[in-house]
Amino acid sequence: MYKRNYHPLVVLLYTSGMLDMRQIGELPKTTKYNWNQFKHENYYGTDWVSSYINQFEDIKTVFASAFLYKSLRFLIETRKGYLSMLQEFSYNKQLLKLHADKIISSIEKMKSLANVNVVTACKYYGISKDWYYREKAKIVCSISPIKKCYRQHPNQLTVNDISVIENLVTDPANYGKTKVTLYYHALRIHLIFCGKSTFNKYASALGYIKPKRFKYPIKKGLRASRVFEWLHVDITIVNTVEDGVQKVAFVKDNFSKGILHYSSTNRKAGSEFIKNLFAETFAKYNLLNALKPINILSDGGSENKGELLSWINTIQAPLVVTKITAQTKDFPFSNSMSESTHSIYKTEFLHGKYSLNEKTHLKDLERFVEYYNHHRYPTDLFGLTPLEVVNGKIPDKNYFKEKIQEARKNRVLVNQQFNDCKIAIGCNS
Repeated sequence: MYKRNYHPLVVLLYTSGMLDMRQIGELPKTTKYNWNQFKHENYYGTDWVSSYINQFEDIKTVFASAFLYKSLRFLIETRKGYLSMLQEFSYNKQLLKLHADKIISSIEKMKSLANVNVVTACKYYGISKDWYYREKAKIVCSISPIKKCYRQHPNQLTVNDISVIENLVTDPANYGKTKVTLYYHALRIHLIFCGKSTFNKYASALGYIKPKRFKYPIKKGLRASRVFEWLHVDITIVNTVEDGVQKVAFVKDNFSKGILHYSSTNRKAGSEFIKNLFAETFAKYNLLNALKPINILSDGGSENKGELLSWINTIQAPLVVTKITAQTKDFPFSNSMSESTHSIYKTEFLHGKYSLNEKTHLKDLERFVEYYNHHRYPTDLFGLTPLEVVNGKIPDKNYFKEKIQEARKNRVLVNQQFNDCKIAIGCNS
C-alpha cells in the first residue's frame, strides 16, 4: 500500500462537486472525509484566490452544458487568434485607437447582455481598464474632421481654419497642385498658420485628391549649395492633338529648383538646339561673367555633345563651365531633377491631357513656367518660390515659426470657448 499524492485541482473539483461517481468511488473514505472538512477561509491566501472562487459556480455551469462548453472554447480560441494577430502589428496602438468606439460599444454590450464586468471584458480585447475608461470619456464631435471635441482638444484647428483648408482643396483651380504648394500659398497670403503636417492631415480628411504622376525609378540625386552651381537639362516628348510631337527642353537650377529657360521645337532637337538653349540661358542671367564654376548635368545623348561641347570650350576664363554626364562610372548621380520637371508639367499642370496644337502648346509652356517659378512652393524652399531663390532669397525653415506659434495660442482660446460641438458618442461634457 502507498499513499497517493493527488493533484491540487482534484481537491477543488471534489469540493465543488465536479467529479463523476466513478472518480469519487476511487477516492479512499478517509481522504473524502478530510476533504469534506475543507473550508476556504481556513487557509492562508484565501483573499488571493477569492475572485476565482466566486466565479467557479459559473465554470461548473459551463462544464455541465456541452453547448456552453463548446461556445466558450470557441470564444477563447477567437480571442487567442485576435490577440496573436494584434501583436504582429507594429502599429497595434493606432489600430486600437482607430476602432476605439467599436471596442467600447462591444464592451458595453458584454456588460449589459452577458453581465460581464469591465475588467473581464477588457482582458478579452487585450486592453487595460484605464484605456477603456479614457477612451469612453472622450467626446466625439461630428463637426471636427478628426472627430475630437474642441473643448477637450483645444490645440486642434478651429472651425474657421478647417473651412479655409476645405476651400483650398476643393477649389477646382487648385486641382493637381501639391499639398506643399497649397500649404505655403495659404501661409504667404495669411489664410492660415499651422504646421505642415497638421495641414496635410486636415487636407487629406477634407477631400484632397493626389494627382497621378508618372512613376520613375528612385535614383541617387545631388544637392547644390548655391544658385547656378548645377544646371540640369533634358529633352522630353510632348504630344499635341493637331500638330503631333513637340520636343521640349528645360534648363533647371538645382539649388533653387527654378526653370531658368526653356525651348520647344517640332524639328530635330540635336546638339545645336541644346547649345542655343544654354547660350540664351547664360545671356539671360549674365552667367558669362559669373565668378564661380558652373556644372551642366545631362544624360549621355548625342544632343548633349557636339555643338554644346564646342560652345563650352569657347567660354573664356575666369568662368569654368564643366559638362558632366549623369549616371556614369565616374559620376553616379542621376538627372532626376529634369525628369521631375517633365512629370510636373504633364501631370500636375496638364493633368495628363494634350495641348490642341503647336500654338496652344507654346502658350501652355509659358503658363507652366510662370506657375512653376512664381506660384509653386517646393518643400526644400520653405515657402519661397524658385525664382525668389534665384534672385537671392535664402530658404529659412523658421520663417513662419513665430506666426504659427502665435496662431496656435489663439487657436486654443477659440476652441476652449467653442459651444456648437455636436456629440456623436461618448459621455456628456
